[in-house]
Amino acid sequence: MHEIFGEVIDAYTRTQAIQDGVLVDVTEQARKAGFKIPVALTGGVWARCVEMTEAAEKAGNSEDSRLSDLLWMARAAAAQKPDAREVDVRLHVVTDSPKAALVELTMQCGPGDDGEPVITIMLPGED
Repeated sequence: MHEIFGEVIDAYTRTQAIQDGVLVDVTEQARKAGFKIPVALTGGVWARCVEMTEAAEKAGNSEDSRLSDLLWMARAAAAQKPDAREVDVRLHVVTDSPKAALVELTMQCGPGDDGEPVITIMLPGED
């Protein structure tokens, strides 16, 4: 690659993104849902689907239960398309109102910092 593109000027790694809070590493919880490789959520997904709101609290949710629901739905979506590199994930989430809203996410499997497979779950339009 160096011969084709030349020297890398700058790189922002997945590890740095996790350290900066741009990505949230949920690998430990994802293993409980059946994932075998590292999983991270974008900060946008965390804020929309996991982070507690007043309405979510009133509905009896917790961050753990919200994360667990998201990961189970992502795993179910992945099971429908086991060979896909990208899968759409849909789930209902209590956000700012007590009524759950449909949230559409994208789950991508791609290379990590060392070329190993990793999964990132993001909002549409994020990369």
